[in-house]
Amino acid sequence: MLQHLTKVLLLGAVLLTACESQPKPAPTPDPIMQPAALPDVAPWLKKLATQDGVKDASAEMRMELEEANGKRAQLEFQLQRKYGADHTATFLKVSAPREDSDKALLAIEKPEAATEATSYLAGLKKLAKLGSSNTLSFHDAKVTVQELLGMELGQYSFNAGERVTEAGVDLIKVEGKAPAERNLAYPRVLVYFNAAKQQPARFEIFDERNELVKTMRVEEVKPIQGHQTLTKLAVEEHQTKRQVRLETRAIKYDQNLSDKIFTEENLKSVVTSASQQLTQ
Repeated sequence: MLQHLTKVLLLGAVLLTACESQPKPAPTPDPIMQPAALPDVAPWLKKLATQDGVKDASAEMRMELEEANGKRAQLEFQLQRKYGADHTATFLKVSAPREDSDKALLAIEKPEAATEATSYLAGLKKLAKLGSSNTLSFHDAKVTVQELLGMELGQYSFNAGERVTEAGVDLIKVEGKAPAERNLAYPRVLVYFNAAKQQPARFEIFDERNELVKTMRVEEVKPIQGHQTLTKLAVEEHQTKRQVRLETRAIKYDQNLSDKIFTEENLKSVVTSASQQLTQ
């Protein structure tokens, strides 16, 4: 009996040793977290370029400027835009300061073509043809045609974008480049969207030397008449150290604006009338 028990114990020891000598299965690796797929930003960009898909818009705008030396200036203007299948028409008229109230701009933007802008010099009775890169002077303010037209984002070709995180906020950074023949003041732009809100957060603007010249921060986006509207924008001009704030004071959408507003005849009439009032 003792001999039998000894054999059993020896057999158990052999089996236990054999089990311990077997290689242990490799631990199952933790699943690799795949990054979330990028959203399609094309509809977001189209909203920006077409003002959230409206037919037309009439807005009262205010631009406040502060120079590096602390000098301040303010410009108020009326902006009318009409969106069509083959072009976007814009009519802009300065309302303040009074000495600039005889200044206006007519612009026609077409897909795959350089923008055609026109101003009118009442004293010379002459139409002046301008491009997107031309700079206009309003009292103490200087601004390009491209900026007055909301940056002409429809002129750019954008990539698919990439995710970036800033201060814990998930952003989608999209790069846009425009063909040289479009005559834009800023041939490259970066647009940052808040991924959760699907709203623009910031624009970074580059010149022809690919130097960052302006950072535009979206301070307020409001739904107006069912359309996403950028109502407050803060601009930092890195070379001049100038600070600019742009505010939409009032806006109306889908007003069925007449095509006659966006003609050279109307431009001449509006500027001539304002010029005559200034001389009275």
